[in-house]
Amino acid sequence: MSETQALTTPAGELRATDDLDKVVTALKFFRVMAIIAGVALLILCVELILHYGFNNEALSWWSPIHGVLFIIFMASVYNLGTKLRWTAVRMVGYICTAFVPVLSFWLEHRVNTGVSALIGEAEGGR
Repeated sequence: MSETQALTTPAGELRATDDLDKVVTALKFFRVMAIIAGVALLILCVELILHYGFNNEALSWWSPIHGVLFIIFMASVYNLGTKLRWTAVRMVGYICTAFVPVLSFWLEHRVNTGVSALIGEAEGGR
């Protein structure tokens, strides 16, 4: 891949001048946060069932923690998305998966598979 060429796949776009180590680090951060966000959402669902279904406040402290974790997940999507030149619509779509229980686990697998293949192609071309 020459200086002006770009490697473009459905997973994203990499250019010869891009630092692959930063992309790999961003992918790891995204994967960790997608899994944490998924688990946090499942715990939030349990908290809501306890609160509204059984009038139990045992997990009432969880909502603010979930909010902070969700914001960090959004940052991880933005971080990876800017490195792979994703559109804003795509990043917002990926963030929206965190609103549906277990969907972030599917997203993590899908993005990891695509981006890992993209990184492999980029490393092979250098």
